[in-house]
Amino acid sequence: MQERVRIKNGEKVIASTGFGLSGEPHVGTLSQILRSIALQKAGIPVQIVLGDLDAYNGKAIPLKRTIELAKKYKDFILSLGFDTKKGSILRAQYNELDILRTSYIIGHFMNDKMFNEAEEDLHSFYHKRGKVDKGMSYRRKLSLNLMTADFIHLSLKQGYKNVLVMLGIDEHQYIRFGREVVAKMKKSKQFENFGMTLSAIYSPMIKGFYNYPKMSKSFPKSSINVNMKPNEIRKKIIYGEGKYDKPENNVVYQMMTCVGYYSPKELKRLYGLCLNKKPGWKIAKKNYAEMLIKICSKWKK
Repeated sequence: MQERVRIKNGEKVIASTGFGLSGEPHVGTLSQILRSIALQKAGIPVQIVLGDLDAYNGKAIPLKRTIELAKKYKDFILSLGFDTKKGSILRAQYNELDILRTSYIIGHFMNDKMFNEAEEDLHSFYHKRGKVDKGMSYRRKLSLNLMTADFIHLSLKQGYKNVLVMLGIDEHQYIRFGREVVAKMKKSKQFENFGMTLSAIYSPMIKGFYNYPKMSKSFPKSSINVNMKPNEIRKKIIYGEGKYDKPENNVVYQMMTCVGYYSPKELKRLYGLCLNKKPGWKIAKKNYAEMLIKICSKWKK
């Protein structure tokens, strides 16, 4: 991995990800958490931002609710094995006033055109179902501004030359937006020594149940979340996959590749079972349901 080479060369490198706190974690959220822990184990420090203010403005979730969720998320992520030592960061947005200052400073390099071109790929899907504003409203601009500051602050004030952002592929426009801000800052006399490199690694979208394009906290029916009862999880995994042409389009196999503790060899075996729809596939789904139930149980402790 390029970041490990940079670390060996003495450069400061950090990966960064985050979640909008519009509801309890679902399987897509778990995927980002487990990927963060995997990066840590590979020797790369990671920042996880709990987007309480992001959800408050971007999704109009009551502030009290998002702050309550931030504490639960933090405890949950730590229980899964995230390590806040060796340079890694686990934080919410609400109390980070220095990063709010950074968001104001970098706002100087943003304009309406940039915001309007930064919509998520599934924005219209969410809007038609009443989950977000139709256009890039002022509230949503504030949310995206602060998210960008979450990345840039790592370099501007904490000295990380290289920041690797890990987001879902449907959010790729956010990184383009951030890169444009960084490019403008580098051209400014105020930040002539600003040498940040902002790169990205994208995780795939996990297909949603009931024909939703992806699992989403905004649509509980689409997903499996940590607050579901064990029998609900078992039922969705064993009977809810629907029709599929290949494992890549099977929601349960997608989940296995993103949220679980399988080796590459085990995933290859599961691929074959899913592809050929062998009897062993149902047994594999039952075993996976129990694995996922164990992971989700940490939320309730």
